[in-house]
Amino acid sequence: MGTQLTQFRLYRYTCAEECQHKLLVRVSRPSYPNHDQSAEDAAEDFADSAADHLRTWWQRWLLPRDCCREHESQLMKVLYEAVSEELDGPGLREMVVWEAAIDDDRIIGAASTEEEFWRRLDDYYGPDDIPTSERQVVSHSVYFLTEQDGAGDLRDA
Repeated sequence: MGTQLTQFRLYRYTCAEECQHKLLVRVSRPSYPNHDQSAEDAAEDFADSAADHLRTWWQRWLLPRDCCREHESQLMKVLYEAVSEELDGPGLREMVVWEAAIDDDRIIGAASTEEEFWRRLDDYYGPDDIPTSERQVVSHSVYFLTEQDGAGDLRDA
């Protein structure tokens, strides 16, 4: 059985004037039976459709508030593991997220500083379970959207 997965898709929007904007969307990929390739394809299409809907809405309504130029978008990464509660609930807000590689896994978390991110990662895994060598982390200033965001009040978006 292919299990339901939460995906965090990180997009970068750029234009010829060298501006850059990042969007993080959280979507769910439904579960499906392993023996059914068409069900797996449908589950992936469901997550793709949800992500495309959120991206299109953000491009149409929120991005022009910051920058009216034409932008090209690129999917930078798809991450599956988050270590902060801020990424569990609704979005409709700007935040700083941190991305780290632990073994072969990419992990994302919201934190105001790198030190806070490492503390949250230590709390999530336990300090003895995280390799201490090569603690490389990258920060991203993003606008965060989720599938839950259509249920709220858009006045503050």
